[in-house]
Amino acid sequence: MVSSMGQFFIVLLHPFAASFTIWFILRQYGYRKKRKEVRGEEAKSVRENHERAGELAVKLAIGVVLGGLVINALLDYENEGVMALFPSHVHGWFGLMGLTLFLFLARKGRETKRLREAGESFSMEMRRHSRAADVIILLMVIHAFLGFIYLFKLLA
Repeated sequence: MVSSMGQFFIVLLHPFAASFTIWFILRQYGYRKKRKEVRGEEAKSVRENHERAGELAVKLAIGVVLGGLVINALLDYENEGVMALFPSHVHGWFGLMGLTLFLFLARKGRETKRLREAGESFSMEMRRHSRAADVIILLMVIHAFLGFIYLFKLLA
């Protein structure tokens, strides 16, 4: 599928950006453990950093998914036409599904913050946010593996 050195580097943009985003999200996932280790002002600072980093993680995830779709369209448009705008492999479809779940995770995080700041009970919402993160981490590992396999197909 990759016929030139330029296309080779274009194809590799998505895996490198995705690897950075995965690293960032895994670092973000470590907040749960850190939250239990700190108290007082330090806990507040760690939570605020988690919230800011979470918003950045959403932007990174959107960028990686859009980048993957654009790269797919650029490489396949000549052969596939308009159909190149849609994912051509299960990895691409799972990417869209994963982004949807990630946006749900972010919404649960924002809702937790809103409830906490309003002085309302937020433990249930925080638990949902936490469980959604568990599911996303598992799906992210599976998705990355599928992408690794798909990369070999593209580079062959």
